[in-house]
Amino acid sequence: MPRIQTVAVAGATGTLGPHVVKALTAAGFQVSILTRAKKPDADAPGVKVLEVDFDSVESLTGALEGTDAVVSTVGGAAIDNQSVLIDAAVAAGVKRFIPSEFGSVTTNPELENLPVYSSIAKIRNYLQGKAASGELSWTVLACGAFLDFVVNAPVFLDWENHAVAILDDGNNRTSSTSLPTVGRAVTAILQNFDATKNKVVRTSEIILTQNQVVGIAKELKPDIDWTVSKVQTSALVQEGLDLFAAGDFGLPAVMKLIKGTALAGDKYGGAYDVTDNELLGVKELTPADLKKLIAEKLA
Repeated sequence: MPRIQTVAVAGATGTLGPHVVKALTAAGFQVSILTRAKKPDADAPGVKVLEVDFDSVESLTGALEGTDAVVSTVGGAAIDNQSVLIDAAVAAGVKRFIPSEFGSVTTNPELENLPVYSSIAKIRNYLQGKAASGELSWTVLACGAFLDFVVNAPVFLDWENHAVAILDDGNNRTSSTSLPTVGRAVTAILQNFDATKNKVVRTSEIILTQNQVVGIAKELKPDIDWTVSKVQTSALVQEGLDLFAAGDFGLPAVMKLIKGTALAGDKYGGAYDVTDNELLGVKELTPADLKKLIAEKLA
């Protein structure tokens, strides 16, 4: 089994990237961060910061020389450009590439032609082609919805305004994993090279339903009067598609599409009844853990 010692992270300043870097360094990996512009105070203990041109295979190849694995946590428009990073990884002799595909339903073939998902599928297919010719290996980590967003943002409940927009019947099941746990799962993938080679691995700290979260909130704070409305996830998807068709590619359009698919329950496979939690060392949350998280939001 090849041993991964050196890891380069792209997109390290985004939402997930810092958690990945922290977990990798804590596990003893030699970590470098790839960035367009190196800040004067960017160097962190044990982490090299390398300024690169993400549009240049030559620039990236030079930065990746001697690197065993690449983890990409880039977002938005940078998803498509990962093909350049993959080409550089191949040229530099990188053994494992983990693309920026950390979500709930990204691997569902029904979604591969939709906006957002099409770019993700294109990169996964590109990686699979490289792996088929033996140029490098890949792993996709399906982690469900980020628990930090589900609990803290107005996804299931609008905590600030005490409002609830019930999605479908409120019983859609959604796998969810916190950002720090996703970081540790990425580390475990690289520590289990053969067992995670050229496959999608799944992790889920907890499977949630909106009614479950709302019920706990009402139990903890029965005095709160929640304003309730209803929304169909299929309607959210259509609204997002209509905005894209009209040339509106902004965040509201993206979020309608993601929310309407990722939170549609079993329709697109967003709840993982079979996971790789044991392999990745992920401990599932208990009902008491969930209640504690909700209590903190209501405090």
